[in-house]
Amino acid sequence: MLNNCTADHTNPVGAVCLENAIVPEGHTGPLDERCRPDRCANSMIGPEHLPIYDSHQRKQLQLINNPSTPACRRDLAERELDITRNVLKMSGDPQ
Repeated sequence: MLNNCTADHTNPVGAVCLENAIVPEGHTGPLDERCRPDRCANSMIGPEHLPIYDSHQRKQLQLINNPSTPACRRDLAERELDITRNVLKMSGDPQ
């Protein structure tokens, strides 16, 4: 996910990426592959991120609206679209 993580990794309380996660031995910091900027208070979306989220939203809509997209891929695109719309909504972007 695209954001700036503000978590204090010496005290990661509230870091959604670490909830119920198995953290590899010796790892410090966020688990990027588990990042949910739409749910984490440590996530900061800057104006530089908005064009990319907007582009991602348009791409997901193309996949959803394409009749040749397999149902399983369409389901994934819908989940991605929900996350992206939540991020844009939280940022105050009018979409």
